[in-house]
Amino acid sequence: MRRFAPPALAARLCCLLLLLPAVPLAAVQGFPAYLTLPKTVLLYDDGSLIVENLAEFAFPVAEGKRVAKQGKHYRSYLKFGPDETNRPAAATWKEWGPALLAGGWSLQGNDGATSYTLVRKAGGLESWLWIGLGDYESPLVELIEIAAPGSAVALPPPGPKPEQVGPQQDFPFFPAPAGATLSGTSTYGEPLDVTVGGIDRETALVGNGYLIKTYTPPASLSRFEFEKTYREALAKAGWTVKPPAPGTPLGEGGIVAHYTAGGRDLWLVASRGADNSTTGMAVKVADLGAEDWGGKLDTDCRLPLYGVTFDFDKATLRPESFPILEKAAAVLAARAGLAVEVQGHTDNVGQDDYNQKLSQERAKAVAAWLSGHGIAASRLAAKGYGKARPIADNASDAGRAINRRVELVRAGCDR
Repeated sequence: MRRFAPPALAARLCCLLLLLPAVPLAAVQGFPAYLTLPKTVLLYDDGSLIVENLAEFAFPVAEGKRVAKQGKHYRSYLKFGPDETNRPAAATWKEWGPALLAGGWSLQGNDGATSYTLVRKAGGLESWLWIGLGDYESPLVELIEIAAPGSAVALPPPGPKPEQVGPQQDFPFFPAPAGATLSGTSTYGEPLDVTVGGIDRETALVGNGYLIKTYTPPASLSRFEFEKTYREALAKAGWTVKPPAPGTPLGEGGIVAHYTAGGRDLWLVASRGADNSTTGMAVKVADLGAEDWGGKLDTDCRLPLYGVTFDFDKATLRPESFPILEKAAAVLAARAGLAVEVQGHTDNVGQDDYNQKLSQERAKAVAAWLSGHGIAASRLAAKGYGKARPIADNASDAGRAINRRVELVRAGCDR
């Protein structure tokens, strides 16, 4: 295992490097002008340079210790010259070290052989640099130029009524970032997955359909900036934003948010992928308030209530279920003569008797909530079916999540 040099050794190393003969220097193409290396150093190829307005990088400064810095981010593989493709790491650092020190950089940490962290403070600007050298391999350079935080994004909250969103329009409550181009709009007639690993113990589904818009994002928009900016903006606009999975840095996951103000019930899943293709950014929205539940009961006989959730392995309703149950109660109130069976269903995990009991208790919990909110108990029958009526393949997490459901079924119309 390589160990980081202690500060005193690092200082002596810097002094020794300064005694070596100087070589002609030049700014590295695409990087800030103050990053100067031997003038023969080139970008690995035209596509290797990444420049992002805001990103985060954890710089190693000692064994087991890293310092995270945020700012404008530059990243690229380099090569030593037009005709030289590789060389030993020690030979590279012997030449590059004096060049960096001459440019005002100071060594903050190194593993003694291939990894170096440096910092430069000049003219009110602080920059951090990491160089990864591999024996006979292309060097990798990461640079963070620390700057004051940019302007926050302000999102308008959803209106009081469901919006009509055309195929060439952004969601009005989630306009695209500057420089992003809308590339496609699609409708899916299935529940939206709003699971966050490490937060949800089971796959979480909501609604009976959703709309997805895909974008080509600007190369300057990092995954870190996208997630940080829009998590903050959604929260300020009144959304409840699920936290990221434990131990997952910003930019390594996505955004899941729920909006329930003003009678709306919206779920949003947004992600910035690792590329700039036409699907490099996606925004999915399930508008549960806009779904025609009454019509679905009339035509299909049954209404799955995806988004009605319970504590794990229990029949205790979770608070995020209440907007859905409120709408279900409104649908039943508008159909005074309609009686329904509240059905509980499980996946195939666990013993039959246990699943049967759990599904019965969950069906009873929903029926009790509805009767406690204005629906006559005489119109509600509760019955659990356990795992006996799957509607998806139990071989996958997604299939099991679809099978774990509560449904309202018109009396005498169970098909």
